[in-house]
Amino acid sequence: MREIDFPLQRKALFNFEKISRRTHLDIASVNSAMQLIMEDDTIKQIHLSAGGVSPIPLYLENTVNYLKGKKIRSNYIREAASIAQSEISPISDIRGSAEYKSLLLRQLIFAHFMTIFPKRTPEIYDE
Repeated sequence: MREIDFPLQRKALFNFEKISRRTHLDIASVNSAMQLIMEDDTIKQIHLSAGGVSPIPLYLENTVNYLKGKKIRSNYIREAASIAQSEISPISDIRGSAEYKSLLLRQLIFAHFMTIFPKRTPEIYDE
């Protein structure tokens, strides 16, 4: 695959995260992209994908369905990360164990929200 292309809307917020040994020219252990559109403090529309956690890149449909209509709250983000982990089927390989890749995806989902909403998500790791 060379690229994935989808139109960004004016109000769309976007973030891409990649974990790999080298910053450039390396296959990612895990990567993820998120695009969302907010209406006030509520997620109106969201798209979330993950690579390196299944045989092909995944659209995290169950996670997306869960997050639609939710406000940006740490408990929702933690639950979304848990749902995302249930949607994947990583394998252990040279880039990491299946358990490690699952944990990486969780962290990347946290990173999306922390990057896009830094002032709203400081307690994301509190349980």
